[in-house]
Amino acid sequence: MTEANENVEYASYAILYELSSRDFRRKLDFFPKELRYYFILASGIIGAENAKRMKEVPAGVAKDGEEFVSKLAAIADPNKDELFKGVLNTCLIETMKDELRCCCANCVRFNDCIDLPHLSVLGDLFRRRAEGEETDDVKKKIAGQIEGALAKTPYWEGEDADRLCPYFSHHYSLARLGELFGRYSEIGIGLQAAFGLDYAALKREMIALNMAFAEKAGGKCTTS
Repeated sequence: MTEANENVEYASYAILYELSSRDFRRKLDFFPKELRYYFILASGIIGAENAKRMKEVPAGVAKDGEEFVSKLAAIADPNKDELFKGVLNTCLIETMKDELRCCCANCVRFNDCIDLPHLSVLGDLFRRRAEGEETDDVKKKIAGQIEGALAKTPYWEGEDADRLCPYFSHHYSLARLGELFGRYSEIGIGLQAAFGLDYAALKREMIALNMAFAEKAGGKCTTS
């Protein structure tokens, strides 16, 4: 891989890192302060479970995630804590909702709109930060580059991009919707075994999400 291509890849990491950080902060506000530690645990568990089921994630990262989950299970003492199970269920449903939102970040044209191939400066900055250059100047420059890129996708945090943007096309089509629900069903069954999650209740919520997305996808919220 050439340095230019590597910088573009790092630019993609920078955008995803920023979107994930913003989403994490948004979800954190769902919970009172006394439950935020549980939210952090639940988010880590769900992230690790997703990682080991997605082919884009390197095997080493998925393995580390599995080890992380086993440690979190011991910390949370899930067999005795109903509050934690409730937070875990909420996080799982909200994570699914995030994948299904009709927003710029879920559009097949997202990388084109942010002009990813020409964000090599951002990629170089993020690579330097990843390699240990954690200076305020580098962070400020990264933030500026990201803000400039996301300004080209004004509906990245909403759920009405299908209505607001004539070019919107969701990266989940109706034909591929089963893949997502199959993945989360598998995760839910695993969490039921490991943490006592109420899978029957989760399944009802998943069916409702499926139906809502399918109804909305009758318009532009889909791609062939």
